[in-house]
Amino acid sequence: MSRSEEYTGLVQESTHVRRMKVMSNALGLIGDTPLLKLGRITKGLGVNIYVKCEHLNPSGSIKDRMALRMVEEAENGRRLKPGGTIIEQTSGNTGPALAFVGGVKGYEVRLFIPSKWTGTFNPVDRIRIMGFFGGEVEALDLAEYEGILKNLSDEVKAAAAIVVGMKRCFELERSDPKVWWPNQMCNVNNALAHRDTTGREILDQLQGRVDGWVASIGTGGTLLGVSEALRREDKAVRVVGVEPADAPFLGWVRDGTIHRFLDIFGVPGMKFLTETMLEKGLPDEVVTVTDGDAREMAYRLCRDEGLFCGISSGANVVAAIQLAKRLGRKANVVTVLVDRRDRYFSEHPAEHYVV
Repeated sequence: MSRSEEYTGLVQESTHVRRMKVMSNALGLIGDTPLLKLGRITKGLGVNIYVKCEHLNPSGSIKDRMALRMVEEAENGRRLKPGGTIIEQTSGNTGPALAFVGGVKGYEVRLFIPSKWTGTFNPVDRIRIMGFFGGEVEALDLAEYEGILKNLSDEVKAAAAIVVGMKRCFELERSDPKVWWPNQMCNVNNALAHRDTTGREILDQLQGRVDGWVASIGTGGTLLGVSEALRREDKAVRVVGVEPADAPFLGWVRDGTIHRFLDIFGVPGMKFLTETMLEKGLPDEVVTVTDGDAREMAYRLCRDEGLFCGISSGANVVAAIQLAKRLGRKANVVTVLVDRRDRYFSEHPAEHYVV
């Protein structure tokens, strides 16, 4: 082929532009994220690991999916009406997602975040993002509960911090009919968002060939919802849950810690998504990942793969590699890049793995 013929071919090819959708607002940008096969990180390991790039959602995290689903279901049920206020307790990612979704839809959003957690937790960057999207952020101070918490370990105090946030939301919702609390940890629409979108997308992207699914446990929504979608196609899919060493939420549910704090702080009993997950026999195993291992993998994902993702994402990939090695060379293991790295800048160089 001559140079002129080659050039003409390139011009002709370039005229076939892929049709792109035009969205009416930024909510239409949620989901349909790419699935990427890791290359340099898995070189020489002989394993197939795919990462769902949820850090590319509009507010920068996977939480956009469940925030939109919970809000729209509340609107459909007339629980959330024009002029209403959305409230929620958060450790960092749900807050920006709700502020983003609520802001686009015209709601006020109030968010409550622990003033102190375990390790090097510093949420200032997450708080800034919430504010940029229009959210009002209030730090939760545990000082008034010191009599209850003074002899507890840092790990158990982290469970208490969650329940203090739930108590604040419960009381506000009860006192004002215009206030709506999605209660992300107990809201089934959290999991359904991932069953109906994230899980289906993964199946489509890999033509149903998924052998393992790995995700941080957190509220349980992502792990549970995607697992249900995958196991509808293949009941043999191996499911691995990932937890920080200092915030084992699944353990708090199993041993009753979280329900004891609900009782102590006067919050009515409620069923957590993680309880539903356990009833369904999920996950098949739990992997605990340290801050250091999660942080180093997040660095590698950025340096070696060009993926600007956060610490939870690093933890997920650490666990995915462990599973892939056990399942063998031909197995397809999928995990998720949860959020963007920029929401952890204030913690650098000792970023904390918290979900």
